[in-house]
Amino acid sequence: MSAHLKSLAYRMLGSAADAEDVVQEAQLRLHQADPVPDNPEAFLYRVISNLCVDKLRAEKVRRRQYVGPWLPEPLVEDDAEVVEVAELAEQLSMGFMLMLERLSPAERVVYVLREGFDFSFAEIAQILDVSVANARQRAHRARKRLGGGEVAAPVPPLAPHNLQQKQMLETFLLKVAERDVEGLVALMSDDVVAYADGGGVVSAAIAPVHGAARIAQVTLHLAHKVQNEGSGPLSFELQPMNGGWGLVVKQGGAVHSCFQLALRDELIHRIYVVRNPHKLSRLG
Repeated sequence: MSAHLKSLAYRMLGSAADAEDVVQEAQLRLHQADPVPDNPEAFLYRVISNLCVDKLRAEKVRRRQYVGPWLPEPLVEDDAEVVEVAELAEQLSMGFMLMLERLSPAERVVYVLREGFDFSFAEIAQILDVSVANARQRAHRARKRLGGGEVAAPVPPLAPHNLQQKQMLETFLLKVAERDVEGLVALMSDDVVAYADGGGVVSAAIAPVHGAARIAQVTLHLAHKVQNEGSGPLSFELQPMNGGWGLVVKQGGAVHSCFQLALRDELIHRIYVVRNPHKLSRLG
């Protein structure tokens, strides 16, 4: 059950560290509860859901003031057992997590419980202490809000993890090393978009970069800059991440950035680059 609880908290908060804290707090409250709840599992889901909703509401202003695109913290296998739960892995991708950002906290928790954990509306109503009609209404609003825009395709459940994604990361890295602009462009769809999260702490594009040619040029320019102006040699490591694969870039032994890709029709459709050091500490 711990894996499911951490998965719920991570999908609500987009932070592995915060998800772990929330689950620990919920378990502490269960331990201290007097009398002991008749249904400990329902008690934990209720506490975690409420803690996550409160935390998201408190961070609403901070998210609006965030410098550049906001991306979830990369979730590696060592962070939690959630990626070991096969039926949950497809909904841990960066694309799916960003899709959930369109929802209000109240809509988000109902959507995750309903679509991610297959709870009935009666069960959701009991967990959140609302009426069944209210739970249904929140789910309806969430689906309507998500239906108006791009919905990221789930990560295909390949074993181990997403092998096509891993192979594409390897090919992408090779083309960058060869400084092959045309080769990079050929890997990407026409409507590809790259997002970089520096959080205002380190340098990163403050707006999404559109188009294969532009992304290829920017990528090669930045790779050359980092290699020649950075402090120490570069190293690269592929890691299972967010139900798929990610590329961790290190310089002088310290984590520099993390790349994840979303594929569509065997081409790169989205590129997610996390550079905010506060989101990379667990990758070291």
